[in-house]
Amino acid sequence: MEMKEILQEIRDRPTVPVWPHAAKALGLGRGSAYSAARRGEIDVIRHGRLIKAVSASLRARLKIEAA
Repeated sequence: MEMKEILQEIRDRPTVPVWPHAAKALGLGRGSAYSAARRGEIDVIRHGRLIKAVSASLRARLKIEAA
């Protein structure tokens, strides 16, 4: 997935997958992104085993506007 598409989904959706969306947007690898999520450095919502990054937090961190 291209960075342009990832950023558009972060703008449009309330949550996005930690991998690859949040990780790539933050310049992290897969393992680093999940470790950051466990430490609370990436704001996430958990649905059982599914972990989604909160787009509003990512937008604030990346300084991008919502769509």
